[in-house]
Amino acid sequence: MPPTKTEIHPSATLPSLPCAPALHSLILTSYKRKDIQAFPPSWHRLAPDVTQGLSDLGHELGPNGSLILLLSESGEPIACAGLEPHRGLNWISHVPKHGDSANGTTSASTQKPHAASDTTGWEVCCFCVSPEHRGQGLARTLIDVLCEQAKLRGGKELYANYSVVETGNFWARMGFRDVEGGESVLKKGFTHTQGMEGLREDLHFKVGVRQV
Repeated sequence: MPPTKTEIHPSATLPSLPCAPALHSLILTSYKRKDIQAFPPSWHRLAPDVTQGLSDLGHELGPNGSLILLLSESGEPIACAGLEPHRGLNWISHVPKHGDSANGTTSASTQKPHAASDTTGWEVCCFCVSPEHRGQGLARTLIDVLCEQAKLRGGKELYANYSVVETGNFWARMGFRDVEGGESVLKKGFTHTQGMEGLREDLHFKVGVRQV
């Protein structure tokens, strides 16, 4: 594994980080998958604008969340992972698609799933490794830091909510076991932004957990 430096940043500080443009690029590059048919080519993990994209990520992590960065010797971010209070099982199945507000429900842009009221459970968010640095043990390093940080914050369990088609058996290899009843789905046609193409297929999720 290449030499790395670890940094941990509160969610609200992400847009103001000196490495913000490189971090934004890392996340967009890492999440760009051409081989998953469910995702329209117009979909990106973050908004194209650096400040908006990282502000949105900070909002997603919530006021108690943080982002862990692994930096190369030159100070460039090469891997990252968010840590936030666990949002509970099946929360993703209840995320409304754009336009639901017209039917009397809250729009996706204003609704955030409720985090657990205690801090015994923490959750992984926006986990990624630069394509150029994969296969070097950085993912395990991130998991170790996530577990350490969750434990420092009073946590007993670390959860991962993941797309099955994207990640395969990755989380099982990282020591996570499937949570019974943790299956969820985003239906074909789901879109979170007005005018953006929706999912081309149903996207299935599972929840994994490991002790910290």
